[in-house]
Amino acid sequence: MTDGRTEIIAELEDNLKNFISFFGSLSDEQLRVQVYTDGAKWTVKQVLAHFITIERSMHWLFKNMLSGGSGSPDDFDVDRFNLTQPLKLDGLIVEELIEQFKSVRENTIAIVRGMTEQDLNRAGRHPFHLGAYHRIFQDATVLGKTTDLVVRHATVPVPIIPTFQ
Repeated sequence: MTDGRTEIIAELEDNLKNFISFFGSLSDEQLRVQVYTDGAKWTVKQVLAHFITIERSMHWLFKNMLSGGSGSPDDFDVDRFNLTQPLKLDGLIVEELIEQFKSVRENTIAIVRGMTEQDLNRAGRHPFHLGAYHRIFQDATVLGKTTDLVVRHATVPVPIIPTFQ
């Protein structure tokens, strides 16, 4: 029987391979397609940048929860984060973004490897627990569920798939 950490790590590693394959296969034209039209109004390339910035921010969250912290601060503004952070990577080419995502994901895997099985039950607030996202992510109150959300969040986004089939 495998433990929760092993399962999470396997999913993170598999997801990384699929992620690199998908984004690495896109043309410049496909990367410029706008896939979100409300809020941040992201292109496919900016969705890739979002995955990097949001997963990197999860490292702080994981470490906070592992040290006994309460998780995401009450005043965290996920909409502001999403409007500002991915744009900081706009000047990078897709190969650089993929390398950054790979590095961030490897760090995520290292953090999960350092956890104990008991750590997966640590309670804390996920950033999406705030505001309108609360209902969607209400199960993300323990670290194991939060790490699982990292895998699901960085799965090739639904709006992109129909664009390129």
